[in-house]
Amino acid sequence: MKKVLLVGQDGMLGSELCSRLTSYTDKYEVVSTTLQTLDITDLEAVKTKVNAEKPYFIINCAAYTNVDGCETNYDLAEAVNGIAVGNLSEAAKEVGATLIQISTDYVFDGKLDVEKAYTEDMIPNPVSAYGKTKLMGEENAKKAEKYYILRTAWLYGQGKNFVRTMLNASQTRDEVTVVCDQHGSPTSTTTLCEIIEQIMEKEPEYGIYHSTNEGFTTWYEFTTQFYDIKGIKTKVKPITSEQYKAMYPQSSDRPFNSKLSKEKLHSVGIYPTNYVDAVKEYLKGE
Repeated sequence: MKKVLLVGQDGMLGSELCSRLTSYTDKYEVVSTTLQTLDITDLEAVKTKVNAEKPYFIINCAAYTNVDGCETNYDLAEAVNGIAVGNLSEAAKEVGATLIQISTDYVFDGKLDVEKAYTEDMIPNPVSAYGKTKLMGEENAKKAEKYYILRTAWLYGQGKNFVRTMLNASQTRDEVTVVCDQHGSPTSTTTLCEIIEQIMEKEPEYGIYHSTNEGFTTWYEFTTQFYDIKGIKTKVKPITSEQYKAMYPQSSDRPFNSKLSKEKLHSVGIYPTNYVDAVKEYLKGE
């Protein structure tokens, strides 16, 4: 049985992953932490916890993911998304643990031709505070030596997320406006959990793996799709990123292209669910 230290159990991904891993009573012994029980920005606190538990895997689901908030709270974003990962890496290295770090499409500038998808060997170039601090986290994760960096995108699950927000909006509005020129893969936390579990099971070569649902779409197309699935009649009006920025000038710039290639994931025998099938499953509970 392998011991797992799951950091960020109180988040959208961490809560689901914790429930799933604890159900495998013959495989994993799970120890989880929350914002209240472990300050990952405190190196000594992290070292004390990791040395006490001596886990086989450390999975970091903790992050400051408020993209706009990162612009105005850069020090906090840097501490949680960047420096804290270095603390986990240092502690992991001391006990020989494998670090699994969750990263993001925002490490890229999103300017790649939308007919193409980003591969793991492409050079990151983040343009937002969120992307810059998450890239710092990636560089720090590599210091663990035994590491998997899983870049995901457009994540939704339990709690506040895009799908639920748009479902709620449809109950009170005849029309919603959604950006139509940003491309990517909506990814359910369930699919990301499945990828993480397979990485833990297979233990492929260490490195970066793009980890989203299969298939590509836009926010506008995605919204029309899950509205159709739910039989929602609210009109979905497409707007450009430029129009959105004019409406919300304080918002951070989002990548136009968030497409992440899954070829490397396929090469180790992991095939994620298509995003349409994933959202159909998610909507059963909504």
